[in-house]
Amino acid sequence: MKSGKIKKGFFIVIEGIDGAGKSTQVEMLAKKLKRKGLEVVTLREPTEGKWGQKIRQLSRRRGSVEPEKELELFIKDRKENVVKNIKPALRAGKVVILDRYYYSTLAYQGARGISLEKIRNLHKFAVVPDIVFIIDVPVKLGLSRIKDRPVIYRLFEDKDYLQKVRKIFLSLQDSECLVIDGRRQAKEIHHEIWAKLKEKLPILSPNNGHCFSL
Repeated sequence: MKSGKIKKGFFIVIEGIDGAGKSTQVEMLAKKLKRKGLEVVTLREPTEGKWGQKIRQLSRRRGSVEPEKELELFIKDRKENVVKNIKPALRAGKVVILDRYYYSTLAYQGARGISLEKIRNLHKFAVVPDIVFIIDVPVKLGLSRIKDRPVIYRLFEDKDYLQKVRKIFLSLQDSECLVIDGRRQAKEIHHEIWAKLKEKLPILSPNNGHCFSL
């Protein structure tokens, strides 16, 4: 009988610039995985913890926050998330879906002038995802989608900055980090993500004879 758990769990990350549609895809994917009988944990970064709240407070005046200080806060928030949330869920055999991870730090803080090598070296503590989906949209489209949201990150209004962010995101593409065209309807994007996910997580295929592990 299927228990809804996977041996060692499974870690999915959804990335992209603001307005890419990440949160929508996290929600759609979580619902579908739950319908398949899997135990799913959805998380986001920055978190709602102490360091995540600090990041949000400083972000309202982001231009005045030094890149190194900003990076330090993201690292502290992420370490806490890994220890308190991500690792326990994976050890329990659950699927973790995370909205933003260290790829966002590479892109956003990298675009502020911090070397990608330095950022990577500071993330040796981080759990490596099983698969990453970078939802890519042109900067103009992303900005148009968030224009009615409360302005938190003032740099999001800077097209040149976001172009740098997007360029770094696209440079991260590899066999485990897949770029998805985010210009389409949400359902189309979800179908592609689901198809790619089934290749990595065979238990989602209906006729594979694989049972969930405790």
